[in-house]
Amino acid sequence: MPRKAYLFVAAVAALLSGCGPPRADVKYRIAVIPKGLTHEFWQSIHRGAERAASDLSAQGVSVAIEWDGPQKENEGREQINLVNLKVGSGINGLVLAPQDSKRTFDCVADVVDKGIPVVIIDSGLDPERLKDRPNLIVKYVATDNHNGGRLAAKRLLEVLDKEGKSDPKIVLFRYAVGSESTEQREQGFLDYLEEQKKSGKSFTLLSSDQYAGATVNEAEKSAGPLLLRFRDKLDGLFVVNESSSTGMLNALRSQGLNGKVRFVAFDSSEPLLQAIREGDIDGTIVQDPYRMGYLGVWTLVRHLEGINVSGGGTNLGTGEYVVTKDNLDTDATRQLFDPTLQAKRTIALPSFK
Repeated sequence: MPRKAYLFVAAVAALLSGCGPPRADVKYRIAVIPKGLTHEFWQSIHRGAERAASDLSAQGVSVAIEWDGPQKENEGREQINLVNLKVGSGINGLVLAPQDSKRTFDCVADVVDKGIPVVIIDSGLDPERLKDRPNLIVKYVATDNHNGGRLAAKRLLEVLDKEGKSDPKIVLFRYAVGSESTEQREQGFLDYLEEQKKSGKSFTLLSSDQYAGATVNEAEKSAGPLLLRFRDKLDGLFVVNESSSTGMLNALRSQGLNGKVRFVAFDSSEPLLQAIREGDIDGTIVQDPYRMGYLGVWTLVRHLEGINVSGGGTNLGTGEYVVTKDNLDTDATRQLFDPTLQAKRTIALPSFK
């Protein structure tokens, strides 16, 4: 059944059946809705959320995860429809990674106004509108994406320095307008470059206005002409998420530029990690999606249990890490994305004091 048809049928079924009572063996039904379903990043989020539910249930607080999301990360309307569908089914709380910081704001406000608390993960809501409703969300659980962008710029300049590039030519390959998390990465990258320029570092930013789009195929199609345009000048580039990095990798390989243009990516997948081993990528900034999914659910349930989780402010950071060929195969690195090692992890929990 096509995705849109499925959503229509599910919505009708929910309306016909009404909210209905929650399952007797579950105290809290938590909907977890990511930006999309296909990327490995979101699969780690899912595993972390399920692990949190399992741990909480073992502690006597029974939790069930209702996981669903759009197929692609440019289907903002579908994501909002899914949120409304879950709310209509009688969930107790929502963990959401908004596709668009502005378009999703009203949807979240409506959910909260219905008495359903919301934890935002990965990508934030419009900060200007949050000033008017500072207590709208329970918590924002995410990577410090601005710092991730800074780490990417630092790594790229280090690699170019080792090559003896005195005035490297650099490209920033963006993701999509309205994606708060990637916009923060982009800004962190540019801010670090600007600081280095003020301290006397010389470089040229060839392009910073090209967007990849929501899928690997879209990113590859967008990256191809960009590389053709600058192929005789380009020394290094930064790409800001998993699908865009994979698309850029494919485009570099198709034009024979892999291993010649220094490349820092963001996020992890088996193709990206293998490219680090082969020298086609010089490093990637890795998040901790497993911990993000875990803490998103855990924090929301603590709030539902009447525990004050406001300590430390709205933001709850989950960490960001530079992965290179030197540390790629260590347990400390692999536990960030390897399902087997993730399942063995002990998650450090905040005290909210």
